[in-house]
Amino acid sequence: MKIGNNDYKTILLDTNAIREIVTNENNSGRGFLENFIAFGKYVPCISLYNVIELKPYANLYDKFIDYFSIIPCLVLYPVKFILAKELNAVQNNTEFVIDNSIANAFSPLGKDDTFNCRSFFDKLMQNQKLTAIINQEIKELPQIATVWENQRQGAFRLLSKNGYPNNMIDIKFFKFQEESTILKDLKNWGISISPSISYKKFPAARIMAFSQFNRVHLTKKIIKPNDVMDTSISAIVPHVDAVVTEKYQTNVYKTAKSFIPEMKPLEIYTLKDIRIF
Repeated sequence: MKIGNNDYKTILLDTNAIREIVTNENNSGRGFLENFIAFGKYVPCISLYNVIELKPYANLYDKFIDYFSIIPCLVLYPVKFILAKELNAVQNNTEFVIDNSIANAFSPLGKDDTFNCRSFFDKLMQNQKLTAIINQEIKELPQIATVWENQRQGAFRLLSKNGYPNNMIDIKFFKFQEESTILKDLKNWGISISPSISYKKFPAARIMAFSQFNRVHLTKKIIKPNDVMDTSISAIVPHVDAVVTEKYQTNVYKTAKSFIPEMKPLEIYTLKDIRIF
């Protein structure tokens, strides 16, 4: 994508990557600059969810602002904006492009406050309507995590009751019920589509659903609020060039590349790729 006069590849940073980079744990701050930012190769993409999550931790938030104020970067708006953008692209038969309807671009060379990282977030925090929406979503994360955990336990009980093995729920099962899941999820996000529009036109909803399915049914790890947030953050993955994430999520994305066409070109990196030992 183009920011100013320069072209960049977009690279999404997950929560763990952001924390390592801004604290320079394992020299990750330096490693990310050298391996991805030097020579203008990539522009980092950060979810607004992460920004709001960091805000109460003054020291960490200041480190975040200081780091990302010196390089071009994008801050992505909540899931609703991304899904609405996908719907608009389908209805108008246009290409999905990351623009100011779903993200804010920053550059140290910008000439107004919309290009100044600290000023932008200071003003954002004064937008009571937007921050209320995001804070409400974050507040609901524990409840959603509990619902997901109950879904897992309910599935185990049902399988056991009928004498079926727990591993019966696999990717084939997901694909069998994917369409109904996506349509339900879109409705929950306030997106209604006509029967003539295929659910496959919404790769953001597809990767969120697949990420949720993996965390609920294909792991035994207790589901936490951060798992729910990371699933929401993954919505933009089909529309970026690369991603830095934890090892577990890389496997989810690698599998998704096989059936979500928009993700086939995706470059996938782990935290190891930003560290310098």
